[in-house]
Amino acid sequence: MRSTRYLLKLLFISSLFATCTYASEVTIGGDFQLTTHNNEQYSLVDSRGKVVLLFFGFTHCPDICPNTLSTVQTVLAQPENQAEHVQPLLISVDPKRDKPEILKEYLKYFGNNFIGLTGTIEEIDKVIKQFKAFYFYEGNVSTNNYTVDHTSNLYIINSGGQVTNIMPYGLPPNAITKAILKLMPESKS
Repeated sequence: MRSTRYLLKLLFISSLFATCTYASEVTIGGDFQLTTHNNEQYSLVDSRGKVVLLFFGFTHCPDICPNTLSTVQTVLAQPENQAEHVQPLLISVDPKRDKPEILKEYLKYFGNNFIGLTGTIEEIDKVIKQFKAFYFYEGNVSTNNYTVDHTSNLYIINSGGQVTNIMPYGLPPNAITKAILKLMPESKS
């Protein structure tokens, strides 16, 4: 059952790009509005002028989410990345459990640069669609005995708000650093 779902996800993702002659014809990203872990409204426009590292995840995630957030934390600790010019975002795909206060507590483990975002299912679904991402619940949602399968990519968004890179899960920090450095205003590469 699980392998069938995995294959269906791969087919879905492949179909997003297979229908286009050129990858540039696929529009990924765009502005959105969600609620921060400080219970304030946030729009992607609020981070204009910064490179944004966007990740979809959830606080009950056993492995992919904490690993990715730790990798981002490592990337931000490298001085050449100019962390003050980089904004990491975690968009929860589990708004039922990931209320702002839960996101705030969870993100403390990864540093104070992160912004956790949540919203209604409809708001999350809109952003998921914009970023050609996916998520689905496995288990019994009514009893909170479930997990969430979700896109594990890290989206890199330039200071103008456009997705420039989609980094697959598991890349080493230096690969992410190279992508970020190309987007920094002082970069010549």
